[in-house]
Amino acid sequence: MIKLFPKTPEILQPNQYVVFKGEEMKDFPDFIKVDTPYIVESTAQVTFTRSFIFPSANKKTLSLANNEDYTNYFNLFPTTQDTLYEILVGLKHSKNMLVFIQWPTENYPFELESPHLHVDLSGNITRMISPITVERSPADEPRLRIHTLKDMTDIYFQLYNNGPDYEKLTILFLVNKCKIKPVEKMPERYRVIEGLSILKG
Repeated sequence: MIKLFPKTPEILQPNQYVVFKGEEMKDFPDFIKVDTPYIVESTAQVTFTRSFIFPSANKKTLSLANNEDYTNYFNLFPTTQDTLYEILVGLKHSKNMLVFIQWPTENYPFELESPHLHVDLSGNITRMISPITVERSPADEPRLRIHTLKDMTDIYFQLYNNGPDYEKLTILFLVNKCKIKPVEKMPERYRVIEGLSILKG
């Protein structure tokens, strides 16, 4: 569901296929069938931008889920079972702003296996474990891709100002709204969408 690429990935197109891989009923909502091909029937692209300014050593946590509280929620989950959001995320402005992904809450999926190296924003070393930055996923070449589904476990963005003064961060989302439908025959080519159990290894 979450992946960082060395260059901007291609978005899904109609008549392409996806297959969800992971633990059924745990990694995905109960209406998703693991290891079953889904055809992309149609797509539509929507862009969405949010900007934030806050002081040095401050953090803010926002959910990608839906809620009328726009201050703390991005509202980037579909509301129907036959919709898949494919989201490319790009950043611009301050190079000192760090974005960490939590999935689920308080869980950082991008970590090493060492018990001594976990994301901890209070430490100069541990706050530099796998943050998304302007360099890693710039706005004009977004490399972070996230898939969301209705009723899935919340994904969070934790923003941290690692600079000496007030900093601004703008997050640009390209949302590819895909209508999907399960089919019986496995195609020769398809995209794998991995659940949390696979992402964490």
